[in-house]
Amino acid sequence: MRINVRRTALAPLLLLAPVLLLAAACSGDNDAAPATPSSDSESVTVPASTYSESSYPSGSSAAQATPASDGEAIAVPTSSYSGSYSNAVRAPRDAPPPSTTATIEQLFELSAAYRQLTLWGNGAGGIDFSSPNGLAIDGDDNVYITEARGNRFRKFSPEGDQLLDVGGEGAGPGEFLFPIGIAVDADGYIYVSEAGGHRVQRFAADGTPVASWGSQGSQPGNFLSAMGIAVSDAGEVFVADFGNHRVQVFDRDGAFLRQWGGLGTGPDQFNNPIGVQIGPAGNVWVVDSGNQRVQVFTQQGDFVRLFDDVGPGPQILSLNAAGEFYVSSPWVEGRVRHFSAEGELLGYVGNSVTEAELAEMSSADAQRVAELSLLDGPHGTATDTSGAVYVADTANGVVRKFEPVGDG
Repeated sequence: MRINVRRTALAPLLLLAPVLLLAAACSGDNDAAPATPSSDSESVTVPASTYSESSYPSGSSAAQATPASDGEAIAVPTSSYSGSYSNAVRAPRDAPPPSTTATIEQLFELSAAYRQLTLWGNGAGGIDFSSPNGLAIDGDDNVYITEARGNRFRKFSPEGDQLLDVGGEGAGPGEFLFPIGIAVDADGYIYVSEAGGHRVQRFAADGTPVASWGSQGSQPGNFLSAMGIAVSDAGEVFVADFGNHRVQVFDRDGAFLRQWGGLGTGPDQFNNPIGVQIGPAGNVWVVDSGNQRVQVFTQQGDFVRLFDDVGPGPQILSLNAAGEFYVSSPWVEGRVRHFSAEGELLGYVGNSVTEAELAEMSSADAQRVAELSLLDGPHGTATDTSGAVYVADTANGVVRKFEPVGDG
């Protein structure tokens, strides 16, 4: 019996370049000068502030490092990366541990809320992905997927037929550098945010580039890695500006409208926001990843409420029509949590176990685990009109579709 397990408890965030290494110029209290490596053999020095676990891609020649202080710097290998880097994203030092075998029955109980319907990728459905990341679903239940390493986005019918394939590595119109977020407005326009390109692009429904805005920096309209993106019914575009710890708002042509946030732990501050969505009531939901919480605001940026028990290492979220929300924890837990509108944990969409956890299970429990949909680094989530939940299972290179079981 072969069971696909999560590689490590704090799996390497460097598995995905755009989410793991912040392609950004130095700003604020960063002391390391930005560097543009010319070859894979070089390394880039990044500050270790607020992070400890250091993991690198397989085959890397760089030694792992655990910084002794916030002032210490560590060398990160540049293999497979490009651009100017000044910070690395890793699990916070106080991140809670993942689930253990002591909660095995709870794991099965919560995992029973959803069952997998279908899977795309790794050849399934004739589809292959290169690090699927962001997800969006339009009113006709068509599915839009960004591929961070593939530097493109694709559109599929609900049945899995490919309708669009747009992209290629680069900085020109219709090209991408680590695309992360994706959103679709009521008129069919498609918006894609680029962590490596520090910009947003808008496309017509047929994939034709229409507009783009943003560049690397900290002024209004600049980004230090544009991550999550959402569009309101009024056509305003909300972008999680990861390295500048803020949310920026634009019109559909890219004119800057307003912003809020700033580095901190207050109710209207952020520490590396990643996911952003518009809820069914019109509020703006933001995954405040570094603070391990979800904050909710009005579209003008007024604080509404806080959810601070959403699991360790939250990154991206989605909401269904009832206001229930889903939060992915790619690297600490390797699962997607499903919450009620009031923040009660309802179940897991997919799951994961580590090799150590599996080793301590009985053979019967290991067999039960083998029947779960095991995830590795899940990022984007989205729900369709039927209530089905799609998950970008990034490290496994697939997109999974789940349906609720019973009352879910």
